[in-house]
Amino acid sequence: MFGFMETPPIYPDQASKFAVEYDYLFWYMSAVVAVGGAAVYALLIYCCFRFAKSPANTRPQRILGSNKLEIIWTVIPLLFFLSFFVWGARVWDTAIGIPPEAARREYFVVGKQWMWKVQDPDGLRQINEITLEAGVPVKVTGTSEDVIHDFGIPAFRSKFDVVPGRYTAAWYEPTRPGTYHLFCDQYCGQGHSQMVGKVNVLSGADYQEWKNGTYRTPFVNAAAMAGKATTKGPLDGSPAWRGRLLFHKLQCNGCHFTQSPDDPTPPKAPSLENLWMTKRELSDGRTVTASDEYLRTAIRNPTEHVRSGWKAIMPAFHTGLATELDIIDLTAYIRSLKPGDLPYRNEKSPTPIGGAPKASQGNPNPPAGPDGGKK
Repeated sequence: MFGFMETPPIYPDQASKFAVEYDYLFWYMSAVVAVGGAAVYALLIYCCFRFAKSPANTRPQRILGSNKLEIIWTVIPLLFFLSFFVWGARVWDTAIGIPPEAARREYFVVGKQWMWKVQDPDGLRQINEITLEAGVPVKVTGTSEDVIHDFGIPAFRSKFDVVPGRYTAAWYEPTRPGTYHLFCDQYCGQGHSQMVGKVNVLSGADYQEWKNGTYRTPFVNAAAMAGKATTKGPLDGSPAWRGRLLFHKLQCNGCHFTQSPDDPTPPKAPSLENLWMTKRELSDGRTVTASDEYLRTAIRNPTEHVRSGWKAIMPAFHTGLATELDIIDLTAYIRSLKPGDLPYRNEKSPTPIGGAPKASQGNPNPPAGPDGGKK
C-alpha cells in the first residue's frame, strides 16, 4: 500500500468488493484488445512481405473474396464484443444497484469549491476525509453547493458526479483497512487540483474506537517533519471531543495537568494519561482497575478512590454540575488520553468559548470548535 502523500502507482490498490469485479472485466477487455491488435499487426506485416512485388515484376493473383473469411472475421469479434457488453452490464448493475444493507448506513457528501464536506450516519463530520469500516457496505449520497464535482476513489474503482440541485448516490463495501486517495474527477475551477482528500478504512475494533474518539493515527505536519510523534485529537462531535470541552469548562486541568516548561507549578492530582484499564493503588491499600465504573465513581464521589500518595482534594461533581451524559463524555475523553495529550493547567490553557456549564446543562454545544488545547 502506498502512503497517502506519495505518488500513486499506475495500478492502484483493490480496496473494495467492486474493485475486484471491475478489474476482472478491465483486464479481460485489455487482453482481448491486445491479442486482437497483435494478430492484426502480425497479419499486416506478413502480407507486406508475402505479397510484395517480386523481382520478376509479376502481378499478384486477383482475389475476388471469400464468404467464409468474411463470416469468420465478423462473427468472432462480434462474440467478443457481446461478451464485453454482457459482462459490463452485470458490473454496471452491481455499481448502481444499492443493496438494502448499504442503504441502512448512509453518508452524506457535499462538494464545494474546493473541498469535500462529509457527514456519517451518526452525524459526525469530516472535511476532505471519510472514514469507513472494513466489510460493512455503505451508501454515499452527494450534492454540490456550486458547480459539478466528481467524488472519485481509485482504490474502490468508483466515482460519481455531485450536481447542484440534485442528489446522486453510490455504494461501497471496503475490504482492506488502510488510507486511500480521494479526488475530484471533474474539472471544477482554479482550485480543482487541490480538491483532494483521503479515505480511511478501519477494522471493526478500530472503527469503534474512532467513533468513540479514542482512535489515533499519525499524520504529517511540521512536528512530525521535525521528528516528533504527533497524533490527531478526538474527532469533532465525538464523545471524547465533547469530554475535552467539559474537561476545560469544569476546570479539571486546574489539578490534572501537564507541567509546562515555563511553569514550575507541579500537578495537584495524578496524571490521567494512559489511565484506561490500568491498575491503580489507593491510599487505603486497595488496588482497583480504572474501568468506566471506576471513572464514574471517581467523578461523582472522589473520596471513595483516593490515589496513593495524593490528597483527597477533588470536589464531588453531582448531577447539578455534570449530568450522566456529561460523565459518559468525560470518561470517553479520559480513555482517549495518550502520553502528551493532557493539557497544561487552566491558567495556561484558556477555557473554551461559552464559559463553565450551568447546572443540568447536559452536553455542551458551543458555537465554535474546541480550543483550550496545548500551546
